[in-house]
Amino acid sequence: MALRSRLAPDKVPIKPALNAGLTLFVSSDSLGCDWARLVLAEKDIDGSKIEIIGGGRVNEDFLVLNPTQSVPTLVDREGVLPYARVIVEYLEERYPHPPLMPQEPAARARARVALQQIEHDLFAASDVLLKGSGRALEASKRTLLEGVRSGARRVAGAGYMLGRDYTLADCAWAVLLRRFVQHGGLPASELAPWRGYAQRVFSRRAFRQCFGDITSKPQK
Repeated sequence: MALRSRLAPDKVPIKPALNAGLTLFVSSDSLGCDWARLVLAEKDIDGSKIEIIGGGRVNEDFLVLNPTQSVPTLVDREGVLPYARVIVEYLEERYPHPPLMPQEPAARARARVALQQIEHDLFAASDVLLKGSGRALEASKRTLLEGVRSGARRVAGAGYMLGRDYTLADCAWAVLLRRFVQHGGLPASELAPWRGYAQRVFSRRAFRQCFGDITSKPQK
């Protein structure tokens, strides 16, 4: 006879649902939100969900959880976490499989340097490229060109941004390249060296789950 059937109903152990309540609040026009969303999809966490904030509607639950309404924001049993970088590193540490960071300390440090550059330089420059003007726009173009050229040299021989393994840095580059493909901003000649890499990251199951099938052909 099974253990469950031998116990009285009020004595049967109750196991909470795995990762119940893990929710990522995002907007639809933020690279940081896209980055966090893609990392969450790569982790394939049971019971997790995405809530898109915007469209002129107020999400009362989110207002209570995060009165500042900043996105992305991750909510789970451990608390409420804002900021894309904090969220992706938390997901990596809390749910280590599949791994999205190198195991060796020196390699992890190099990965964090790459994440710092992508988030604070390239993400910010891409936002200005879409909405800015004047000197700020020209400065952002220079920053993006330098980053794109440097990144292209790394992936040409390694396969992925930090070597042979797909990492948090590749998740960040995937959403950045998606923006270039869909909204332009840089000459197609600058993105041509990324074509093979873009096809690899765009074809991953997690990416398609988040953003659907998109072409990797750079637009002008």
